[in-house]
Amino acid sequence: MRIFAIVILCLGLALTGCASGPRSEVGLADRVAAQPVGFAGVRFTVDTEPEARRLIDWIGGNVPVGPDGRLDLLALSGGGANGAFAAGVINGWTAAGTRPDFEIVTGVSTGALAAPFVFLGPEWDDALREAYTSGQASDLLRSRGLGALVGSGVFSGEPLRELVERYVDQALLDAVAAEHRRGRLLLVATTDLDLERGVVWNMGAIAVEGGLGALPLFRDVLIASASVPGVFPPVLISAEGPDGVFEEMHVDGGVLNSFIALPEALWAWEGPADAMAGARVHVIINGKARSGFRVTRDAPVAVLSRSLDAMMKAEVRSNLAGNRAFARRHGLEFRAAVIPDSVDIGNGFDFSPETMRLIYELGYFRAVSGEAWTD
Repeated sequence: MRIFAIVILCLGLALTGCASGPRSEVGLADRVAAQPVGFAGVRFTVDTEPEARRLIDWIGGNVPVGPDGRLDLLALSGGGANGAFAAGVINGWTAAGTRPDFEIVTGVSTGALAAPFVFLGPEWDDALREAYTSGQASDLLRSRGLGALVGSGVFSGEPLRELVERYVDQALLDAVAAEHRRGRLLLVATTDLDLERGVVWNMGAIAVEGGLGALPLFRDVLIASASVPGVFPPVLISAEGPDGVFEEMHVDGGVLNSFIALPEALWAWEGPADAMAGARVHVIINGKARSGFRVTRDAPVAVLSRSLDAMMKAEVRSNLAGNRAFARRHGLEFRAAVIPDSVDIGNGFDFSPETMRLIYELGYFRAVSGEAWTD
């Protein structure tokens, strides 16, 4: 979802002077060393070059290629209601008969919500299409009324949780666990606001760990990744450090990463990446990337939203360029699917079924026709 909406809504809340209750003052050392309660080793960061290099090397040595003999990574971006574009591309890709067998699927924000269905393969395409086109998302922007003056979300988080719980059940969790055991990776990004750090969750590891807490944590991570700060409440995840249990605050993974493909810490790295040589990286951007012309109204909200929209497009372009440069240096194939500049779309907050079906059909027919992808 567009970050400009976050800023506008947060500014509005700041004017109220209201706040929710205090949180635990657990120190930095405890937070860095903390793990989700009962789920050690299910997440990581790639903020530094050594961490990113270890991930690349680990993937090359542990993730098996599929029947097509290639390692395929698919990254799904944020974009709110425009996530229907990725759902359409995936279904159209299946219909075209050219869809790879992805060994790694990553998701951010709305891309995180779609990622489990994409990860599980064409048998789950109908569920993916239904989630984005049936109208069940139309209630996501449910007002909290005067309750918006207290707390950290203008809109209720319940519709998003209800939507996730409707589709993410024990059967899906078991299916993800089975694919994880085969060596495939399903990764979802959130943002830890206290650390100002991107967190990448290994969703298959959560599913394999099992127990009563697996499904709730799996759902919480998906909801957190899609929880635009200021728009929806953050998700508090219980973690345990050296001095005990506390709550981490996680929000939209898109705050720090428009999508998760090749780690940013490696974009300028010139060293060898033999572990990934020959891999194919596919990115679906649920929005536009290029600058566009539109006369901006001379009003505070219009100027701010237009400025931040331009900033976010620039961030997407930078992310695409960094990934493409790394791919070219190290012998990887890289391509992206982006909503065309000529298509008139909203800001990602129009969850009406009519709009989402149109965006879905755009992605579907571009994939079927072979027009979706560019390098």
